[in-house]
Amino acid sequence: MIEKILPDGSKVTAFPISIPQQFMFFMSAQYGAKYPVNNIGLCCFIHGGADLEILRDALYEAISRCDTMRLRFTPDEKYKILQYITPETEMNIDIIDMSDIPLEEAKLKLQSISREDIPTYNCEIHKISLIRFKGNTDGIFMRLHHFAMDAYSTGVFLRDASEIYLHKTKGTAYPKPMRPYLPVLLQELQYINSPQQTEDKDYWFRSLSEADEPVFTDYMLDNRLTQQQKKNPSQRFADIHSGSPEAGTLIFSMSEDESKRILSVCEEKQLSVCAFLSMGLRTALSVFNNNETDVSFKMIVNRRGTVAEKKSGGIRINYFPMRSIIPGDMKFADAVNEISLIQNDIYGHCSLSFWDMLIERHKSMPSDAKPDSTYDSIGLSYQPPTEHIQLGSSPDEVIWFNNGASMIPLYLTIKHRTTDGGFDFIFEYRKDPDPVYDLNIFFTKLRGALLAGAEDPDITAHVLLKQLKITDEERKGKNNG
Repeated sequence: MIEKILPDGSKVTAFPISIPQQFMFFMSAQYGAKYPVNNIGLCCFIHGGADLEILRDALYEAISRCDTMRLRFTPDEKYKILQYITPETEMNIDIIDMSDIPLEEAKLKLQSISREDIPTYNCEIHKISLIRFKGNTDGIFMRLHHFAMDAYSTGVFLRDASEIYLHKTKGTAYPKPMRPYLPVLLQELQYINSPQQTEDKDYWFRSLSEADEPVFTDYMLDNRLTQQQKKNPSQRFADIHSGSPEAGTLIFSMSEDESKRILSVCEEKQLSVCAFLSMGLRTALSVFNNNETDVSFKMIVNRRGTVAEKKSGGIRINYFPMRSIIPGDMKFADAVNEISLIQNDIYGHCSLSFWDMLIERHKSMPSDAKPDSTYDSIGLSYQPPTEHIQLGSSPDEVIWFNNGASMIPLYLTIKHRTTDGGFDFIFEYRKDPDPVYDLNIFFTKLRGALLAGAEDPDITAHVLLKQLKITDEERKGKNNG
Protein backbone atom coordinates (compact mmCIF):
# COMPACT_ATOMS: atom_id res chain seq x y z
CA MET A 1 0.00 0.00 0.00
CA ILE A 2 1.12 3.53 -0.78
CA GLU A 3 0.20 6.80 0.92
CA LYS A 4 -0.73 9.10 -1.95
CA ILE A 5 -1.51 12.81 -1.86
CA LEU A 6 -4.13 13.75 -4.43
CA PRO A 7 -4.24 17.02 -6.40
CA ASP A 8 -6.80 18.48 -3.94
CA GLY A 9 -4.38 17.87 -1.05
CA SER A 10 -6.25 14.93 0.47
CA LYS A 11 -4.38 11.75 1.41
CA VAL A 12 -5.49 8.24 0.41
CA THR A 13 -4.18 4.71 0.72
CA ALA A 14 -3.49 3.59 -2.84
CA PHE A 15 -2.37 0.38 -4.51
CA PRO A 16 -0.70 -0.62 -7.81
CA ILE A 17 -2.96 -2.00 -10.52
CA SER A 18 -3.33 -5.74 -11.16
CA ILE A 19 -2.13 -7.69 -14.20
CA PRO A 20 -5.49 -7.53 -16.04
CA GLN A 21 -5.69 -3.81 -15.28
CA GLN A 22 -2.19 -3.38 -16.69
CA PHE A 23 -3.40 -4.92 -19.95
CA MET A 24 -6.33 -2.48 -20.09
CA PHE A 25 -4.00 0.41 -19.22
CA PHE A 26 -1.70 -0.53 -22.11
CA MET A 27 -4.61 -0.83 -24.57
CA SER A 28 -5.98 2.48 -23.35
CA ALA A 29 -2.63 4.17 -23.94
CA GLN A 30 -2.41 2.63 -27.42
CA TYR A 31 -5.97 3.25 -28.63
CA GLY A 32 -7.80 5.32 -26.01
CA ALA A 33 -7.25 8.70 -27.69
CA LYS A 34 -9.45 7.64 -30.63
CA TYR A 35 -11.49 4.68 -29.41
CA PRO A 36 -13.49 4.13 -26.18
CA VAL A 37 -11.72 0.90 -25.25
CA ASN A 38 -12.36 1.53 -21.54
CA ASN A 39 -16.15 1.65 -21.90
CA ILE A 40 -18.60 -1.04 -20.83
CA GLY A 41 -22.16 -0.12 -21.75
CA LEU A 42 -25.41 -1.97 -21.11
CA CYS A 43 -29.08 -1.48 -20.37
CA CYS A 44 -31.43 -3.75 -18.44
CA PHE A 45 -34.94 -3.31 -19.86
CA ILE A 46 -37.66 -3.84 -17.23
CA HIS A 47 -40.86 -4.78 -19.05
CA GLY A 48 -43.91 -3.73 -17.08
CA GLY A 49 -42.02 -0.93 -15.37
CA ALA A 50 -40.57 -0.40 -11.90
CA ASP A 51 -40.71 2.07 -9.03
CA LEU A 52 -37.72 4.15 -10.15
CA GLU A 53 -37.31 6.05 -6.88
CA ILE A 54 -36.98 2.81 -4.93
CA LEU A 55 -34.79 1.34 -7.67
CA ARG A 56 -32.49 4.36 -7.43
CA ASP A 57 -32.18 3.84 -3.66
CA ALA A 58 -31.39 0.14 -4.30
CA LEU A 59 -28.65 1.06 -6.76
CA TYR A 60 -27.04 3.50 -4.30
CA GLU A 61 -27.15 0.77 -1.66
CA ALA A 62 -25.55 -1.72 -4.08
CA ILE A 63 -22.80 0.81 -4.87
CA SER A 64 -22.06 1.12 -1.15
CA ARG A 65 -21.67 -2.69 -1.02
CA CYS A 66 -19.39 -2.98 -4.09
CA ASP A 67 -15.89 -1.51 -3.64
CA THR A 68 -15.05 -1.33 -7.34
CA MET A 69 -18.13 0.80 -8.03
CA ARG A 70 -16.31 3.36 -5.83
CA LEU A 71 -12.86 2.73 -7.27
CA ARG A 72 -10.74 5.64 -8.47
CA PHE A 73 -7.41 6.01 -10.21
CA THR A 74 -4.63 8.56 -9.96
CA PRO A 75 -1.44 9.09 -11.99
CA ASP A 76 1.86 8.36 -10.27
CA GLU A 77 5.44 9.09 -11.27
CA LYS A 78 6.81 5.74 -10.07
CA TYR A 79 3.90 3.36 -10.76
CA LYS A 80 2.33 5.35 -13.64
CA ILE A 81 -1.12 4.68 -12.18
CA LEU A 82 -2.48 3.80 -8.74
CA GLN A 83 -5.98 2.89 -7.50
CA TYR A 84 -7.88 3.71 -4.33
CA ILE A 85 -11.40 3.24 -2.96
CA THR A 86 -13.59 6.13 -1.87
CA PRO A 87 -15.82 5.52 1.19
CA GLU A 88 -18.85 7.06 -0.57
CA THR A 89 -19.90 7.57 -4.16
CA GLU A 90 -20.39 10.98 -5.74
CA MET A 91 -22.47 9.48 -8.54
CA ASN A 92 -25.77 11.13 -9.34
CA ILE A 93 -28.24 8.56 -10.66
CA ASP A 94 -30.63 10.60 -12.75
CA ILE A 95 -34.01 9.59 -14.19
CA ILE A 96 -34.31 10.27 -17.92
CA ASP A 97 -37.64 10.25 -19.75
CA MET A 98 -37.38 8.76 -23.25
CA SER A 99 -41.01 7.67 -23.42
CA ASP A 100 -41.76 10.17 -26.18
CA ILE A 101 -39.48 8.50 -28.74
CA PRO A 102 -39.51 5.02 -30.33
CA LEU A 103 -37.63 2.34 -28.39
CA GLU A 104 -35.11 1.75 -31.19
CA GLU A 105 -34.29 5.46 -31.27
CA ALA A 106 -33.80 5.40 -27.49
CA LYS A 107 -31.41 2.45 -27.84
CA LEU A 108 -29.35 4.41 -30.39
CA LYS A 109 -29.13 7.35 -27.97
CA LEU A 110 -27.92 5.06 -25.20
CA GLN A 111 -25.44 3.44 -27.58
CA SER A 112 -24.02 6.90 -28.26
CA ILE A 113 -23.82 7.76 -24.55
CA SER A 114 -22.13 4.43 -23.84
CA ARG A 115 -19.28 5.48 -26.16
CA GLU A 116 -18.69 8.90 -24.62
CA ASP A 117 -15.21 9.48 -23.25
CA ILE A 118 -14.75 8.38 -19.63
CA PRO A 119 -12.26 10.41 -17.58
CA THR A 120 -9.91 8.13 -15.67
CA TYR A 121 -8.14 10.12 -12.95
CA ASN A 122 -9.34 11.37 -9.54
CA CYS A 123 -13.04 11.47 -10.40
CA GLU A 124 -16.19 9.37 -10.66
CA ILE A 125 -15.59 6.83 -13.44
CA HIS A 126 -18.98 5.11 -13.65
CA LYS A 127 -22.34 6.41 -14.84
CA ILE A 128 -25.80 4.98 -14.06
CA SER A 129 -29.12 6.36 -15.24
CA LEU A 130 -32.70 5.15 -14.92
CA ILE A 131 -34.70 5.42 -18.14
CA ARG A 132 -38.42 5.62 -18.83
CA PHE A 133 -39.07 4.05 -22.23
CA LYS A 134 -42.13 3.94 -24.42
CA GLY A 135 -44.66 1.19 -23.74
CA ASN A 136 -44.50 0.80 -19.93
CA THR A 137 -40.86 -0.25 -19.98
CA ASP A 138 -38.15 1.15 -17.71
CA GLY A 139 -34.42 0.54 -17.76
CA ILE A 140 -31.16 0.61 -15.84
CA PHE A 141 -28.46 2.10 -18.09
CA MET A 142 -24.83 1.69 -17.02
CA ARG A 143 -21.62 2.97 -18.55
CA LEU A 144 -18.75 1.52 -16.54
CA HIS A 145 -14.96 1.85 -16.69
CA HIS A 146 -13.16 -1.33 -17.77
CA PHE A 147 -10.28 -0.62 -15.36
CA ALA A 148 -12.70 -1.34 -12.52
CA MET A 149 -15.33 -3.76 -13.85
CA ASP A 150 -15.71 -6.55 -16.40
CA ALA A 151 -18.81 -8.31 -17.74
CA TYR A 152 -18.89 -10.81 -14.86
CA SER A 153 -18.58 -8.27 -12.05
CA THR A 154 -21.10 -6.02 -13.81
CA GLY A 155 -23.62 -8.88 -13.79
CA VAL A 156 -22.99 -9.56 -10.10
CA PHE A 157 -23.52 -5.89 -9.26
CA LEU A 158 -26.75 -5.74 -11.27
CA ARG A 159 -28.06 -8.84 -9.52
CA ASP A 160 -27.21 -7.41 -6.10
CA ALA A 161 -29.07 -4.18 -6.88
CA SER A 162 -32.05 -6.19 -8.16
CA GLU A 163 -32.22 -8.31 -5.01
CA ILE A 164 -32.09 -5.18 -2.84
CA TYR A 165 -34.94 -3.67 -4.90
CA LEU A 166 -37.12 -6.76 -4.49
CA HIS A 167 -36.36 -6.78 -0.75
CA LYS A 168 -37.61 -3.19 -0.55
CA THR A 169 -40.69 -3.73 -2.75
CA LYS A 170 -41.75 -7.33 -2.12
CA GLY A 171 -40.12 -8.23 1.18
CA THR A 172 -37.86 -10.93 -0.26
CA ALA A 173 -34.65 -11.95 1.52
CA TYR A 174 -31.90 -9.33 1.65
CA PRO A 175 -28.90 -10.40 -0.46
CA LYS A 176 -25.80 -11.83 1.18
CA PRO A 177 -22.87 -9.41 1.59
CA MET A 178 -20.51 -8.64 -1.25
CA ARG A 179 -16.82 -9.29 -0.63
CA PRO A 180 -14.07 -6.66 -0.18
CA TYR A 181 -11.90 -5.88 -3.18
CA LEU A 182 -8.56 -5.19 -1.52
CA PRO A 183 -7.78 -8.71 -0.18
CA VAL A 184 -8.30 -10.13 -3.66
CA LEU A 185 -6.21 -7.35 -5.22
CA LEU A 186 -3.37 -7.93 -2.74
CA GLN A 187 -3.41 -11.63 -3.60
CA GLU A 188 -3.10 -10.65 -7.26
CA LEU A 189 -0.16 -8.34 -6.55
CA GLN A 190 1.61 -11.04 -4.49
CA TYR A 191 1.60 -13.25 -7.58
CA ILE A 192 4.03 -10.89 -9.35
CA ASN A 193 7.61 -12.26 -9.04
CA SER A 194 6.34 -15.27 -7.07
CA PRO A 195 7.39 -18.93 -7.60
CA GLN A 196 3.98 -19.54 -9.20
CA GLN A 197 4.62 -16.83 -11.78
CA THR A 198 7.99 -18.47 -12.59
CA GLU A 199 6.26 -21.85 -12.95
CA ASP A 200 3.60 -20.32 -15.24
CA LYS A 201 6.24 -18.70 -17.44
CA ASP A 202 7.94 -22.08 -17.80
CA TYR A 203 4.60 -23.72 -18.65
CA TRP A 204 3.91 -21.31 -21.50
CA PHE A 205 7.49 -21.54 -22.76
CA ARG A 206 7.21 -25.32 -22.90
CA SER A 207 3.82 -25.10 -24.65
CA LEU A 208 5.76 -24.30 -27.83
CA SER A 209 9.32 -25.41 -27.16
CA GLU A 210 8.30 -29.04 -26.46
CA ALA A 211 5.71 -29.37 -29.24
CA ASP A 212 5.56 -29.23 -33.01
CA GLU A 213 4.80 -25.76 -34.30
CA PRO A 214 1.03 -25.03 -34.45
CA VAL A 215 -0.59 -23.65 -37.60
CA PHE A 216 -2.76 -20.55 -37.95
CA THR A 217 -6.45 -21.23 -38.63
CA ASP A 218 -8.55 -18.38 -40.03
CA TYR A 219 -12.24 -17.43 -39.92
CA MET A 220 -11.86 -15.63 -43.27
CA LEU A 221 -12.58 -17.52 -46.49
CA ASP A 222 -9.62 -15.70 -48.07
CA ASN A 223 -7.15 -17.31 -45.68
CA ARG A 224 -4.55 -14.78 -44.56
CA LEU A 225 -1.92 -17.40 -43.87
CA THR A 226 -2.31 -18.71 -47.41
CA GLN A 227 -1.74 -15.17 -48.72
CA GLN A 228 1.36 -14.71 -46.55
CA GLN A 229 2.73 -18.12 -47.56
CA LYS A 230 3.17 -16.80 -51.09
CA LYS A 231 6.26 -15.03 -49.74
CA ASN A 232 7.25 -17.78 -47.29
CA PRO A 233 5.73 -21.20 -48.11
CA SER A 234 6.87 -22.79 -44.83
CA GLN A 235 5.31 -20.10 -42.59
CA ARG A 236 2.74 -21.40 -40.08
CA PHE A 237 2.00 -18.24 -38.05
CA ALA A 238 0.14 -15.21 -39.40
CA ASP A 239 0.29 -11.46 -38.92
CA ILE A 240 -3.27 -10.12 -38.53
CA HIS A 241 -3.08 -7.40 -35.86
CA SER A 242 -2.26 -4.39 -38.02
CA GLY A 243 -4.80 -1.72 -38.83
CA SER A 244 -7.54 0.09 -36.97
CA PRO A 245 -9.31 -1.43 -33.93
CA GLU A 246 -12.62 0.06 -35.15
CA ALA A 247 -15.17 -2.67 -34.58
CA GLY A 248 -18.67 -3.80 -35.41
CA THR A 249 -20.94 -6.43 -33.91
CA LEU A 250 -22.88 -9.35 -35.35
CA ILE A 251 -25.30 -11.27 -33.15
CA PHE A 252 -26.64 -14.71 -34.05
CA SER A 253 -29.16 -16.56 -31.91
CA MET A 254 -29.87 -20.20 -31.34
CA SER A 255 -33.45 -21.08 -30.46
CA GLU A 256 -34.46 -22.00 -26.95
CA ASP A 257 -35.17 -25.60 -28.00
CA GLU A 258 -31.82 -25.99 -29.81
CA SER A 259 -29.98 -24.52 -26.83
CA LYS A 260 -31.79 -26.81 -24.38
CA ARG A 261 -30.88 -29.80 -26.56
CA ILE A 262 -27.17 -28.97 -26.22
CA LEU A 263 -27.43 -28.36 -22.47
CA SER A 264 -29.38 -31.59 -22.03
CA VAL A 265 -26.73 -33.66 -23.85
CA CYS A 266 -23.98 -32.04 -21.77
CA GLU A 267 -25.86 -32.97 -18.59
CA GLU A 268 -26.60 -36.53 -19.74
CA LYS A 269 -23.02 -37.21 -20.88
CA GLN A 270 -21.42 -35.11 -18.10
CA LEU A 271 -19.74 -32.91 -20.67
CA SER A 272 -18.43 -29.40 -20.03
CA VAL A 273 -20.67 -26.85 -21.76
CA CYS A 274 -17.67 -24.60 -22.40
CA ALA A 275 -15.73 -27.49 -23.97
CA PHE A 276 -18.79 -28.49 -26.04
CA LEU A 277 -19.05 -24.96 -27.44
CA SER A 278 -15.28 -24.93 -27.99
CA MET A 279 -15.59 -28.13 -30.03
CA GLY A 280 -18.17 -26.38 -32.21
CA LEU A 281 -15.85 -23.41 -32.68
CA ARG A 282 -12.77 -25.49 -33.53
CA THR A 283 -14.86 -27.56 -35.97
CA ALA A 284 -15.92 -24.38 -37.81
CA LEU A 285 -12.27 -23.27 -37.92
CA SER A 286 -11.28 -26.70 -39.24
CA VAL A 287 -13.93 -26.46 -41.99
CA PHE A 288 -12.61 -23.03 -43.01
CA ASN A 289 -9.03 -24.35 -43.13
CA ASN A 290 -9.18 -27.46 -45.33
CA ASN A 291 -10.22 -29.78 -42.46
CA GLU A 292 -7.13 -28.92 -40.43
CA THR A 293 -6.83 -31.18 -37.36
CA ASP A 294 -4.51 -28.79 -35.48
CA VAL A 295 -6.63 -25.80 -34.41
CA SER A 296 -5.89 -22.91 -32.06
CA PHE A 297 -7.97 -20.04 -30.70
CA LYS A 298 -7.75 -17.72 -27.72
CA MET A 299 -9.59 -18.61 -24.53
CA ILE A 300 -10.75 -15.59 -22.59
CA VAL A 301 -10.57 -16.67 -18.95
CA ASN A 302 -12.37 -14.85 -16.14
CA ARG A 303 -10.53 -16.13 -13.10
CA ARG A 304 -13.19 -16.35 -10.40
CA GLY A 305 -12.88 -19.69 -8.65
CA THR A 306 -13.67 -18.55 -5.10
CA VAL A 307 -16.62 -16.70 -3.59
CA ALA A 308 -14.30 -13.79 -2.76
CA GLU A 309 -13.20 -13.55 -6.41
CA LYS A 310 -16.78 -13.81 -7.65
CA LYS A 311 -18.25 -11.14 -5.35
CA SER A 312 -15.47 -8.56 -5.01
CA GLY A 313 -15.98 -6.79 -8.34
CA GLY A 314 -13.00 -5.72 -10.42
CA ILE A 315 -11.54 -7.12 -13.61
CA ARG A 316 -10.06 -10.64 -13.76
CA ILE A 317 -10.03 -11.49 -17.49
CA ASN A 318 -7.01 -12.86 -19.32
CA TYR A 319 -6.28 -14.29 -22.78
CA PHE A 320 -4.56 -17.62 -23.47
CA PRO A 321 -4.04 -19.81 -26.54
CA MET A 322 -6.15 -22.97 -26.64
CA ARG A 323 -4.70 -25.60 -28.99
CA SER A 324 -6.32 -28.95 -29.74
CA ILE A 325 -5.40 -31.68 -32.20
CA ILE A 326 -8.47 -33.79 -32.98
CA PRO A 327 -7.99 -36.75 -35.37
CA GLY A 328 -10.70 -37.57 -37.88
CA ASP A 329 -11.75 -40.83 -36.18
CA MET A 330 -12.37 -39.21 -32.78
CA LYS A 331 -16.01 -39.05 -31.64
CA PHE A 332 -17.55 -35.67 -30.84
CA ALA A 333 -18.08 -36.44 -27.14
CA ASP A 334 -14.53 -37.78 -26.80
CA ALA A 335 -13.21 -34.61 -28.45
CA VAL A 336 -15.20 -32.50 -25.97
CA ASN A 337 -13.59 -34.39 -23.08
CA GLU A 338 -10.16 -33.93 -24.66
CA ILE A 339 -10.75 -30.18 -24.97
CA SER A 340 -11.97 -30.08 -21.37
CA LEU A 341 -8.71 -31.66 -20.18
CA ILE A 342 -6.69 -29.10 -22.13
CA GLN A 343 -8.73 -26.22 -20.76
CA ASN A 344 -8.41 -27.45 -17.17
CA ASP A 345 -4.65 -27.67 -17.65
CA ILE A 346 -4.58 -24.08 -18.93
CA TYR A 347 -6.68 -22.82 -16.01
CA GLY A 348 -3.90 -23.82 -13.64
CA HIS A 349 -1.55 -21.33 -15.36
CA CYS A 350 -3.86 -18.48 -16.31
CA SER A 351 -2.67 -15.81 -13.86
CA LEU A 352 0.32 -14.89 -16.03
CA SER A 353 -0.07 -11.65 -17.94
CA PHE A 354 -0.98 -11.90 -21.61
CA TRP A 355 2.25 -10.10 -22.52
CA ASP A 356 4.47 -12.40 -20.44
CA MET A 357 2.76 -15.40 -22.01
CA LEU A 358 3.45 -14.01 -25.50
CA ILE A 359 7.09 -13.35 -24.60
CA GLU A 360 7.61 -16.91 -23.36
CA ARG A 361 5.98 -18.47 -26.42
CA HIS A 362 7.79 -16.12 -28.80
CA LYS A 363 11.13 -17.56 -27.65
CA SER A 364 10.27 -20.77 -29.51
CA MET A 365 8.70 -19.21 -32.60
CA PRO A 366 10.62 -18.90 -35.89
CA SER A 367 13.10 -16.05 -36.01
CA ASP A 368 11.06 -14.08 -38.56
CA ALA A 369 7.96 -13.99 -36.32
CA LYS A 370 6.93 -10.56 -35.06
CA PRO A 371 6.06 -9.95 -31.39
CA ASP A 372 2.34 -10.17 -32.19
CA SER A 373 2.52 -12.95 -34.81
CA THR A 374 -0.09 -15.53 -33.92
CA TYR A 375 -1.50 -19.00 -34.53
CA ASP A 376 -5.04 -18.04 -33.49
CA SER A 377 -7.51 -15.75 -35.23
CA ILE A 378 -10.38 -15.61 -32.75
CA GLY A 379 -10.97 -15.28 -29.02
CA LEU A 380 -13.75 -17.17 -27.23
CA SER A 381 -15.53 -16.24 -24.02
CA TYR A 382 -18.37 -18.37 -22.66
CA GLN A 383 -20.50 -16.81 -19.94
CA PRO A 384 -22.45 -19.50 -18.04
CA PRO A 385 -26.06 -18.74 -17.09
CA THR A 386 -26.78 -17.05 -13.80
CA GLU A 387 -30.17 -16.87 -12.12
CA HIS A 388 -31.67 -13.62 -13.33
CA ILE A 389 -33.80 -11.57 -10.97
CA GLN A 390 -36.98 -10.42 -12.71
CA LEU A 391 -37.98 -6.90 -11.72
CA GLY A 392 -40.90 -6.32 -14.10
CA SER A 393 -44.02 -8.24 -15.06
CA SER A 394 -42.17 -10.26 -17.71
CA PRO A 395 -38.53 -11.39 -18.06
CA ASP A 396 -36.07 -8.50 -18.15
CA GLU A 397 -33.86 -8.08 -21.20
CA VAL A 398 -30.20 -7.04 -20.94
CA ILE A 399 -28.54 -5.45 -23.98
CA TRP A 400 -24.79 -4.85 -24.06
CA PHE A 401 -23.58 -1.98 -26.24
CA ASN A 402 -20.51 -2.40 -28.42
CA ASN A 403 -17.94 0.26 -27.54
CA GLY A 404 -16.82 0.46 -31.18
CA ALA A 405 -13.31 -0.94 -30.67
CA SER A 406 -11.91 -4.47 -30.49
CA MET A 407 -8.54 -5.25 -28.97
CA ILE A 408 -8.23 -8.46 -31.02
CA PRO A 409 -9.41 -9.07 -34.61
CA LEU A 410 -12.38 -11.22 -33.60
CA TYR A 411 -13.94 -11.82 -30.22
CA LEU A 412 -16.80 -14.32 -29.83
CA THR A 413 -18.87 -14.13 -26.66
CA ILE A 414 -21.45 -16.89 -26.11
CA LYS A 415 -24.11 -15.92 -23.58
CA HIS A 416 -27.46 -17.16 -22.38
CA ARG A 417 -30.36 -14.81 -23.07
CA THR A 418 -32.04 -13.51 -19.91
CA THR A 419 -35.46 -14.00 -21.53
CA ASP A 420 -35.41 -17.76 -22.31
CA GLY A 421 -31.88 -19.05 -21.56
CA GLY A 422 -31.07 -19.69 -25.23
CA PHE A 423 -27.59 -19.06 -26.66
CA ASP A 424 -26.61 -15.77 -28.27
CA PHE A 425 -23.38 -15.71 -30.27
CA ILE A 426 -21.94 -12.19 -30.25
CA PHE A 427 -19.12 -11.58 -32.73
CA GLU A 428 -17.19 -8.35 -32.10
CA TYR A 429 -15.00 -7.93 -35.17
CA ARG A 430 -12.50 -5.49 -36.56
CA LYS A 431 -13.91 -3.92 -39.70
CA ASP A 432 -10.70 -4.15 -41.73
CA PRO A 433 -10.71 -6.55 -43.49
CA ASP A 434 -14.51 -6.74 -43.63
CA PRO A 435 -15.51 -10.21 -42.31
CA VAL A 436 -19.31 -9.89 -42.29
CA TYR A 437 -19.98 -12.29 -45.18
CA ASP A 438 -17.40 -14.74 -43.81
CA LEU A 439 -18.91 -14.67 -40.31
CA ASN A 440 -22.39 -15.42 -41.63
CA ILE A 441 -21.01 -18.58 -43.27
CA PHE A 442 -18.79 -19.28 -40.24
CA PHE A 443 -21.75 -19.24 -37.88
CA THR A 444 -23.70 -21.72 -40.03
CA LYS A 445 -20.77 -24.15 -39.65
CA LEU A 446 -20.47 -23.47 -35.90
CA ARG A 447 -24.19 -23.93 -35.36
CA GLY A 448 -24.24 -27.03 -37.56
CA ALA A 449 -21.38 -28.60 -35.59
CA LEU A 450 -23.08 -27.95 -32.23
CA LEU A 451 -26.43 -29.35 -33.33
CA ALA A 452 -24.83 -32.39 -34.98
CA GLY A 453 -22.86 -33.10 -31.80
CA ALA A 454 -26.01 -32.77 -29.70
CA GLU A 455 -27.96 -35.04 -32.08
CA ASP A 456 -25.24 -37.70 -32.19
CA PRO A 457 -22.38 -37.35 -29.67
CA ASP A 458 -20.73 -40.37 -31.34
CA ILE A 459 -20.36 -38.68 -34.72
CA THR A 460 -16.69 -38.63 -35.74
CA ALA A 461 -14.80 -35.48 -36.62
CA HIS A 462 -14.26 -36.74 -40.18
CA VAL A 463 -17.97 -37.33 -40.82
CA LEU A 464 -18.86 -34.01 -39.24
CA LEU A 465 -16.39 -32.09 -41.41
CA LYS A 466 -17.74 -33.80 -44.50
CA GLN A 467 -21.28 -32.71 -43.59
CA LEU A 468 -20.20 -29.11 -43.04
CA LYS A 469 -18.03 -28.70 -46.13
CA ILE A 470 -18.03 -25.20 -47.59
CA THR A 471 -20.01 -25.24 -50.83
CA ASP A 472 -19.03 -23.68 -54.14
CA GLU A 473 -22.05 -21.41 -53.81
CA GLU A 474 -20.83 -20.13 -50.43
CA ARG A 475 -17.39 -19.37 -51.89
CA LYS A 476 -18.89 -17.72 -54.98
CA GLY A 477 -21.01 -15.49 -52.75
CA LYS A 478 -17.83 -14.18 -51.17
CA ASN A 479 -16.23 -13.50 -54.55
CA ASN A 480 -19.37 -11.82 -55.90
CA GLY A 481 -19.64 -9.64 -52.82
